[in-house]
Amino acid sequence: MDTVYVKSGQHVRSRAVLIAVINVIAVLAALALISLGIWLATRPGDCEKYLTVPVFLLGAFFLLVAVLGVSGSWFGFVPVLYTYLVLMFVVALGFLALSIFIFAVTSPGQGYYVAGQNFKEYRISDYSQYMQDRLDKVSNWNHLKAVIASHDTCAYFDNLSPVDYPYAQPSPVQSGCCRPPAECGYAYTGNGTFTTTSVPLSANPDCVRYTNDETIKCYDCDSCKGGVAEDLRKTGKIAGIVTLVLFVILVAILLVACTVGHHIRREYWSRV
Repeated sequence: MDTVYVKSGQHVRSRAVLIAVINVIAVLAALALISLGIWLATRPGDCEKYLTVPVFLLGAFFLLVAVLGVSGSWFGFVPVLYTYLVLMFVVALGFLALSIFIFAVTSPGQGYYVAGQNFKEYRISDYSQYMQDRLDKVSNWNHLKAVIASHDTCAYFDNLSPVDYPYAQPSPVQSGCCRPPAECGYAYTGNGTFTTTSVPLSANPDCVRYTNDETIKCYDCDSCKGGVAEDLRKTGKIAGIVTLVLFVILVAILLVACTVGHHIRREYWSRV
């Protein structure tokens, strides 16, 4: 019986060490997130600063959970370990909910091809209502426009000739924000400019919103919002997969931690 007890204790201790090691890595990751938040706060520009608070808070929360996991599993503190398990359960549910939400808002969309050109065009109306509402909000869109303009997004077309234009491979943002929709009937004249003196062939409001002015282009066009939505959709799909994988990993850790916590609790009460 003593041999069985020793083996059982060693088995529990090995799992506790595993949980502690995992959470030590989580502590380092949390410190990296906090450092990233501090770095973003010191950036001279304004484009990255909106990420500062979420990144910092996420890092601080993970640091708390990881420290609880290390102390609870390594030292056998039952109340601390149970607090850690509850927080881990909340985090796992949060990642699952976030993954479902991301897939829901990024499922509708994709661009459409137009005869005579090899690249796609985009409409904001093709995307989820959530994306439309976020991009239609004036404060959000003004911020995004500033980011697009500051990165010389439209410079891609500057050295593109009219002959090469139909075969171009612009990004969704470049396609939507730097040129008028093909239905307008504007001809590409080179150096990133189009003929805008003629009456547009379409009643699409984007046709009159577009100008060759580098500071205006089609930044206020619905097609520009569509291009941004497509870019967000692609990024969101990756984020959704990552959060789903993290959920599975957290569930696996939670199951091991529950087993450790159960045995530690039994040993704790057997000593009382």
